[in-house]
Amino acid sequence: MTKQPKQNNRQVIEKFNTLYIQTRKKYLVQFADRYITLNKDRSANVVSLNNGMIGKHLKGDLTYGIFNGGYFNKFITFDVDFAEHTTARWATLKLIDVLVSEFNILRSDIHVSISGSKGFHVDLFFDKPIAVNDIRQFYNAVITEVGDIPGGKIEFRPSWTQGVKLPLGIHQKTGRRCWFCDNVTLEPIENFKYILEIEPMDAGVITNNYFDLTDEQANEFEVIASETNINANISDVSTSLQKVRRILEAGQLIESHTRHATTFDLAKFFYSQGYEKAEALQNIMTVLYNTPRNYFHEDSTPDYWRKEAERLVDLVYDRGYTFGNADQPVTVHKSEILSVLSCGTFKTKQTLFSMLVTSKRYGPTFYFTESTAMQMIGTTSKKTVADAIKRLVDGGFIEYVRKGEIDKARSLDLGRPHYKPNKFRLLIGTPAEDEPSVNVNENQSIVDVANLLCDRKEIRRYVKRREYENQWKGA
Repeated sequence: MTKQPKQNNRQVIEKFNTLYIQTRKKYLVQFADRYITLNKDRSANVVSLNNGMIGKHLKGDLTYGIFNGGYFNKFITFDVDFAEHTTARWATLKLIDVLVSEFNILRSDIHVSISGSKGFHVDLFFDKPIAVNDIRQFYNAVITEVGDIPGGKIEFRPSWTQGVKLPLGIHQKTGRRCWFCDNVTLEPIENFKYILEIEPMDAGVITNNYFDLTDEQANEFEVIASETNINANISDVSTSLQKVRRILEAGQLIESHTRHATTFDLAKFFYSQGYEKAEALQNIMTVLYNTPRNYFHEDSTPDYWRKEAERLVDLVYDRGYTFGNADQPVTVHKSEILSVLSCGTFKTKQTLFSMLVTSKRYGPTFYFTESTAMQMIGTTSKKTVADAIKRLVDGGFIEYVRKGEIDKARSLDLGRPHYKPNKFRLLIGTPAEDEPSVNVNENQSIVDVANLLCDRKEIRRYVKRREYENQWKGA
């Protein structure tokens, strides 16, 4: 086993508390053959993680790991885990290069330590806690840029369910001390002083705070944010969707040096909305072309933007990436389904039901393309969709928020008219607090939901005999 360093550990322990410790009631203990998780909430006999235990970790007597606080992280670890040390080393160096060159992380803010086996931990520390969903979004963008590396993986740590081993202790299986490393050579720095010199980085580099907006844009974005029904979305999705909506409203990047992350998010948005690949790529490039040149790195070119956009769109569509709420259940109330049943033909009902679900996922003001509608109601006819939407508008069930608006900058660039996507608002009344409701998933149809909320007599009151015989009777 590695010899215990001679060191006054009091300052080191305090630095651990500052940089790493987010909860003391739940932690890991490593043994030679396994990890165990201790949780004070589940057993009164568990001792909270304390300074004495961190001291034992530094001495090598025991080895501890930690979890995040559940909702926030004050650091992120990229856990580089590969079967071969040479591959792990190469993957770590590539990861560091991506963080520096693509995400503008200062090399001095990147801290690498030996995992104790064949891999490495790459840590970024923040000057304030960041919501876990924002950290995960950053992690996903980074890993996408790193690309697939055979022989292992780079995992996100810590979460509430997956902890990370603290550095500077002894790996209980290999007996190796988990030193910090030089982030250029990956050679170990065999002393405890390194951790004392770590200073957290500006969290704003990760969270992409918006700046340089005109007063008009800022006011418009406030309206958009206030319209977003965050109660209809899981919390880690609503923030990302608001960012996308703001970018689409501005028609350009709204923060410099965010091309990659924005392209990835827009690709996920267009995929979730049912756009074809070509449509998604065209709309992403519109945003990038409309963005002032000084928002990009000096050596970045439009040809490179397009190449990367094509790669990321392919990745999102091939792997089915979304923001995570495309398959989350939404709550539909009886009055809402009765409004849907009263709106006209079966295809019109399907269209309004699809819009209802879309509005609950993405906010009462939402994008709804022909391709989205055709996919949701199972038709290949654009005319069927157009007719259904016209009937819904004429009937007062929905209204256009934006229709047929030309994107002037993109039209000039293309030499032909180019239109911004249409936006709609649902005009169905607000349900009463005590009325019946059901949770609806992505696989349930209007027929399924209506049968859960209404009896046969109620359905037949709104449905013509032929439609009932064809669509409802056997359900």
